[in-house]
Amino acid sequence: MGHEKHNIPLLQGLPPVAPRPLPGVVDAPVFFRRRGFWEGVLGVGLVWMMLGLVAMPSGVSFNPGKLYQGSLIVLLYLPAWCLALSRRATIWKGLLPLPAFRVFLLLLAWAALSLLWAHSRHPGDELSRLLSVLAFLLAWPIWLGDDERRGHRMLLLAGLGIALFAGGYCVQYLHHPPEDGRIVGEGVIATANYAAAVMGAACLWLALLPVADRRVSALRWLALPVLLTFIALTGSRSVWLALALCAVFTPLWHPGRAARWLAGVTLVVVLASCIWPLPVLVERGASLRPELFGQSVHLIARHPWLGLGQNVPFTLTVAGVDYTHSHNVLTQTTIELGLPGLLLVVVLWLMTAWLGWRHRRRMTGRLVLALWVYASVVLQFDMPQLLDSPRPSWLLVWLPLALALWLELRARADAADAPRLH
Repeated sequence: MGHEKHNIPLLQGLPPVAPRPLPGVVDAPVFFRRRGFWEGVLGVGLVWMMLGLVAMPSGVSFNPGKLYQGSLIVLLYLPAWCLALSRRATIWKGLLPLPAFRVFLLLLAWAALSLLWAHSRHPGDELSRLLSVLAFLLAWPIWLGDDERRGHRMLLLAGLGIALFAGGYCVQYLHHPPEDGRIVGEGVIATANYAAAVMGAACLWLALLPVADRRVSALRWLALPVLLTFIALTGSRSVWLALALCAVFTPLWHPGRAARWLAGVTLVVVLASCIWPLPVLVERGASLRPELFGQSVHLIARHPWLGLGQNVPFTLTVAGVDYTHSHNVLTQTTIELGLPGLLLVVVLWLMTAWLGWRHRRRMTGRLVLALWVYASVVLQFDMPQLLDSPRPSWLLVWLPLALALWLELRARADAADAPRLH
């Protein structure tokens, strides 16, 4: 009825108008919303986690200090969780089918369940420690992605940084030698065995990783004697034994004449040390390890199935001295998590070795095997805390597991892509 001429003009021809932001609401900077930004922060966090172990001051009983822990929340844990939950949780979908990752999650779940009978004063702190271990494990596959060399460069950088601190501690040792004559570091590694374990792990990275640049390779070969000197000054026999066994077993996963020569020379040195032991190797005896093991077994017998609970404090009294842990990863795990926890740890550790062996043709696989042999020896004598705040045991247990999971993840992805190429 003639209403057409009164219609409102169409808005399609008008230029778009940008919506005005609501008052009091500020958009996050663009770089905060970019995956590359969080990956960069994650890379810094992974390096800082390793360097902070040897550099940052500690709290009570050599626990990581608040400043170190706070920096890891910002640089490592938060980026790891953000990236793990982004892109429709792709990393979770890749890891969940892996049997080793499922066993790891079962271990975390059992440790969390044990808080019901642990009667901990701060159960939230224990849960946060479990989540931090999970974040560290997730961080490595996220950082590596499909580029194995990213992990190699990171470990190389961390190893050189650790060697730099080792050199500084050696200079400090010359000026102010301790009363017992054993060098230590600062913070978390303020005990000889803990410090030697970190330096020994860095030795393995630097010795195994391929370095194309001659200048960086020269730095690597300068760093190795510094680290070995530090280990010698600690007097840690378990670390020397672990490094020796790594050298002996190297031909199993690293074929070549150089590996066989290294294994042969090391075996001769070990046999000679057994026949004509140096005083430094025998003067401290067994360091009360058999007595500690006996006390641990008695404590395990009281709570064999459930254990005391995740991170419950206990005391072992040997020769009039109180010890707050068992100095052995297997007995420590059984004391806290019972026989089910011990079974999960053993299965997980064997699966780590199997994954490393399956992928021994890759450099990362050989690194997993070397760290596995090294940790299997060192953890029988000290550093038994697995599900705890950042400690040297993270580099000995969770690092090789994370690398092994990435190897299997990468292999499955390559196998899935193979049919598409044909």
